Amino acid sequence: MSNDNMPGGAPASSHQPLDLAKFTLSSPAEIAQHLSGIAKHGHMVTVFANKGKNFILTRLLEVDYQMGLFTFDWGSEEETNAQLLNSERNVFVCSPEGVKTQFVTGQVGKVMLEGRPAFQCKLPEQVIKLQRREFFRIQTPLSSPVFCHFGDYGQRAIDLALFDISLGGMSLWLPGLDTPGFDIGQQYRQCSIDLKSYGTLSLGLEVRHRLTARMRNGNDAMRIGCSYLNLTAPMETMIQRYVGFLERERRAMVG
Repeated sequence: MSNDNMPGGAPASSHQPLDLAKFTLSSPAEIAQHLSGIAKHGHMVTVFANKGKNFILTRLLEVDYQMGLFTFDWGSEEETNAQLLNSERNVFVCSPEGVKTQFVTGQVGKVMLEGRPAFQCKLPEQVIKLQRREFFRIQTPLSSPVFCHFGDYGQRAIDLALFDISLGGMSLWLPGLDTPGFDIGQQYRQCSIDLKSYGTLSLGLEVRHRLTARMRNGNDAMRIGCSYLNLTAPMETMIQRYVGFLERERRAMVG
């Protein structure tokens, strides 16, 4: 599995470490402005707590630059909310406008906002902004394969099995090394991916790279990496939920 560098309890990266300095915001004003934009546009945010053992999906609600605080939405499961309140270090990850935002905070507290509970926390000292290629990627399970249906593949449709998926894109297996089409830069607009109980994505894909890889049976196969076209906020949420599910499954299997 190919993953990002992620502080806290998230998996380590398999590629070369990034020079994160050039991707880091450290000015309090810049940090507050960036987080305010995330709150304004309602982007989904994943918060990993307790060394990555727990996570919630939430949205930022308010950013108070003068007080150095921000609030975010209360979760739907009270047990998870309680675990987050007890967590001393938390990792926030989201992807506003196609750029992954990641930051670490200390312990969060509970406040009432417009008559409803919410979490409150000090603004982070640093915020890391990474490009799409640095998204956290996770392999889809062989026991329950996921397929992408290409409705506009030449004169007929074709289904390709996913190898991995992230908020930045996905990679898929071609049925043979000489499969026509799927050249770098080629776009397919009529794609649908069935993410099981999490829903079906209907969007476009653009081929960004091709890679010859050795499969478990020893045969060579072609894998293509694709980025999303016209990804909407609900689709982003669907992918986040599915990736979170796969990560929980992976953690359960490794102990």
